[in-house]
Amino acid sequence: MTITRALPIRLFFVAALFFLSGCATMNLDYEEPSIELVSFKALPANGFEQNFEIGLKLTNPNNFELPFNGISYQLNVAGEALAHGVAANIPTAGAYGESRFVVPVSTSLMGGFKVIRALMHSKGQDISYQLKAKLDIDIPFMPKLTVIQEGIIPLGQKPQ
Repeated sequence: MTITRALPIRLFFVAALFFLSGCATMNLDYEEPSIELVSFKALPANGFEQNFEIGLKLTNPNNFELPFNGISYQLNVAGEALAHGVAANIPTAGAYGESRFVVPVSTSLMGGFKVIRALMHSKGQDISYQLKAKLDIDIPFMPKLTVIQEGIIPLGQKPQ
């Protein structure tokens, strides 16, 4: 093999090594965003299905924006699945910013009965909720991200 034929092959391997070493040393300082339930509004019932709108606040702790393709979510109350839904066209969360949006959720009649039964067993005590959201981030090679937020709905009597 002559030097003129071997030179392009060697240059290709040298370039590939530089590229791979650059990828290996690249430090993507990424933190998972958090999601928070900020509002809950009941809508008119439709047959055996109850519809709601929930307001969500997504916080981006990164120094780059997070664009989203969509979100799927489930709301559990008192350990019981209450409602679920999906939404597209979620607003982009800017770098070190927040994105607030309202999404529809729905529950079946049976899901509502389970939560009512759990509320009756709580005897006026505070109850827990869990919001589980799967975010489809519109960044190449970024996998879908599941974010879980848990909290308490205060139902107990306040001390006087």
